[in-house]
Amino acid sequence: MNNVLTDNSLRFQTPRLRFDAWSITDLPFLQALHSDPTVQTGYPYSPDYWTEAVIAQKLKGYIDEQNTLGTTKWKLSLHDGTFIGRAGWSHWEDGLEIGYAIMPSHQGRGYALEAATMLLAVARKQYPANQLVGFALPDNHASRTILERVGMTYEGQRDISGIPTAFYRAA
Repeated sequence: MNNVLTDNSLRFQTPRLRFDAWSITDLPFLQALHSDPTVQTGYPYSPDYWTEAVIAQKLKGYIDEQNTLGTTKWKLSLHDGTFIGRAGWSHWEDGLEIGYAIMPSHQGRGYALEAATMLLAVARKQYPANQLVGFALPDNHASRTILERVGMTYEGQRDISGIPTAFYRAA
């Protein structure tokens, strides 16, 4: 899979990462990410939920969000163009919800923490801290650790769409 990166698609960057706008041709990247069973353990839905059609609909939603709202869960790559996942914001209630997913071959290198740190810094310029939230399955310790390390505070367990989650808010 070739990841086409252009100056037009770049939204943010860190020393190691690029956050780029999605295009419809990026479907193979999102499919590779969300068809991986290791990635899917962080989500409440069964593996059968993440069909090709569902992933295509997610991609369309990401493209629509970035075009109409200016935020989304952007395509995440290394500066050399290697696709490693997605990270960004979705509108949620009266603010934004942070989210990230990293390809297993790139986990454990601090990329999710680096991405979340950048995302929180950017969002704080436009939103009060109490409008920036994150949530994870209660037993997803890696994701919860990232939320805590970027300065989010655990507020307790909360049902979101009928699913118990560990709920965090920026401090």
